Amino acid sequence: MSLENDGDIMNKSRFSFLPSVVLTTVALSSWTGHGAAQEIALSPLQATEVAKGYRADALKLMAVVNDKNVPIGRVNDFIFGKDGSIFVVLAVGDSGLTGQLVAIPFHSLKLDDPSGNIVLPGASRAALEKLPVFLPGR
Repeated sequence: MSLENDGDIMNKSRFSFLPSVVLTTVALSSWTGHGAAQEIALSPLQATEVAKGYRADALKLMAVVNDKNVPIGRVNDFIFGKDGSIFVVLAVGDSGLTGQLVAIPFHSLKLDDPSGNIVLPGASRAALEKLPVFLPGR
């Protein structure tokens, strides 16, 4: 099998290895006598929903517009809170990716807009620029 085909196979089924991982985890936990191992798995329904989702890499650097289709920033990064919350770091301003960084809740974005854009309804560049500056690493 060539290396090119290996990449194709890996891309075709993201979750085919998951049942074997779960079974291995369960088997190892009972074999080692540690019955308290946490089983981590996606149900078929959850796996289907994950496949419909968006990869962070695909969203990163995309333009964000408001509901009037006015550009207001770009996706710069994502922050995953310890409590499970997700924030999007936007670069706001005329300089594109090097604009002022602000963090907004991920759920504020509309990703499935018919225009194909990432939409932040009701937002404006001026309003985003008034938000506290996000300082990475703090």
